[in-house]
Amino acid sequence: MIGRFAYPAVVALWAMPAVAQMVITEDPDIRGPLVDNMIVTELTTICPKLAPRTAQVNKQAQAMMATIVAKGYGADDIQTLQDPAFLAVLADESKSFFAAQGIEKRDTEAMCAFGKAQIAGRTPLGKLMKNR
Repeated sequence: MIGRFAYPAVVALWAMPAVAQMVITEDPDIRGPLVDNMIVTELTTICPKLAPRTAQVNKQAQAMMATIVAKGYGADDIQTLQDPAFLAVLADESKSFFAAQGIEKRDTEAMCAFGKAQIAGRTPLGKLMKNR
């Protein structure tokens, strides 16, 4: 009796993908650190008195890579993270982030003040930067 029901169940499971996986470019565990990195890069590029904390940025990148491996993403998935269209989406998210803070990206003084405040407040973004 069990055999009669088990066989169709096994066949049905065989037909299903092993893991229903999110698209890497939509995964918040991957996308979040990439947006943070873009924001930090913009702040440290625009503001001569700010610099990235290389060790912290590298630690964040290593954690993201561990997440990529743990979630089973492959080389093709990783390659999509370098797609110019995806990078443009990240740039838009960065712009939206600054707009939500009331900062125009072309306002260097406001950008630098924001970066310094992030460092002083020891926020997640601030921990990725340091004063020069």
